[in-house]
Amino acid sequence: LETKVGGTTAVDARGFFRDAAAGVVNTGQYPPRVNQATQFTLHWILTNYGTDVKNVEIRSFLGGNVRMVSVVKSTGASLPTYNERTQELAWTIDRIPATKGVIDAPLEAIVQIELLPSIAQVGTAPVLLQATALRAIDEFTGEVLQWSDEPITTELKDDPTIIGSGRGLGAP
Repeated sequence: LETKVGGTTAVDARGFFRDAAAGVVNTGQYPPRVNQATQFTLHWILTNYGTDVKNVEIRSFLGGNVRMVSVVKSTGASLPTYNERTQELAWTIDRIPATKGVIDAPLEAIVQIELLPSIAQVGTAPVLLQATALRAIDEFTGEVLQWSDEPITTELKDDPTIIGSGRGLGAP
């Protein structure tokens, strides 16, 4: 009898307007204003539990009226890539050892984006990054692991400097 116990790999997508911890200075107003560009930083934080994984892919699409400005940094060997035509942001990692992010620091990628809101987005919380999907292969069991995280809007639920309900888009 042989029993194999698999692991789990998770991605946590976070968005920030003020991101001093990452050493990034974003420009623009918060809340954003119509036809005025505002920059944000997006973080993908990867945690791997239990077993080594390979062929890790993290993918998401930027929201409407959002463009990538630059890849700020990555703690892994690879950097995220951006397809301007499809607005897809992707990060591919060859291998992540077991317990990465549990016993030691997680892998993290930081990307700077810019929102140029339209009049149609007034009174809403525009999507900066659609749902993030992770896919990896567990090296021990051979199983395909999948994980997803919710979209990031201008509400910026992870940014501790954003307080209150005034998180929607303002008029010009």
